[in-house]
Amino acid sequence: MVINKQSLTDQVYTMIKEQILNRELELGEQLNTRKIAEENGISLMPVRDALRRLANEELVENKPRVGFFVKNFSEAEINNILEVRKMHELYCLDNYFDQIDKKELAKLKEKFKNGNQKYFSNYDTQLHKEVIFASNNDYLIDSYLKMINHYTMLFSYLNYKRSETSRQEHIRLIDCILEGNKEKARSILFRHLDQVQISEDAEIKKRT
Repeated sequence: MVINKQSLTDQVYTMIKEQILNRELELGEQLNTRKIAEENGISLMPVRDALRRLANEELVENKPRVGFFVKNFSEAEINNILEVRKMHELYCLDNYFDQIDKKELAKLKEKFKNGNQKYFSNYDTQLHKEVIFASNNDYLIDSYLKMINHYTMLFSYLNYKRSETSRQEHIRLIDCILEGNKEKARSILFRHLDQVQISEDAEIKKRT
C-alpha cells in the first residue's frame, strides 16, 4: 500500500501545475474551482489554496470577482523574461564553460537524436539548466530556476512547431561544448535564444 503524505492542497497544486506545463490546459483558460473540486471529490478550500500557490508562482492569474486563469503572457512580458534568460545563460557559458557536465550533455544528445517529441520540452529545459548548474553558484541557480524555469517550459507551449529546428540547434550546441569550442557554442546559444524570442513574438501576434 502506497501512503500519499501530500496534503490535498499539495496534490491539487501538483496536478494543476503538471496540466499547465504539459499543455493540457490552454494559456488564458479559466480554471473552474467548483468543477475541479467535484471531479476530485474534495472541498473547494484545497483547490483555492493550490491555485493561490500557483498564482504566487505566476503560472496562474487570480482576477478579483472573476476567478483563476492559466497565465497568459503579453509580448512585453515574454521579451523581458527572455532577456533575463539570455543574460543568465550566456554569462554562465562564458564564465563556466569548462565546468559544464559533459557526461550529462552526452546523455542528452542521445535523447535529442532519438527525437522523442513527448519529452522534448524536458530535454530542452535540462540542457539549459546544465549550462546554469556549471556555475555552482546557489544564488544564480536559484534565481534562474525561480524566474525562468517555468516560463521556459510554458514558452514551448507556444513554440512547439519549431521543435525540430530547435532539436538540431541543441545537438549542435552540445557538440560544440563536447569539442571544447566555446566561441562557436556561444554563437549557437546566442542565435538559438534569439530565434526563440522571434518565434514567441510571431506566435503572440497570431493570438492578438
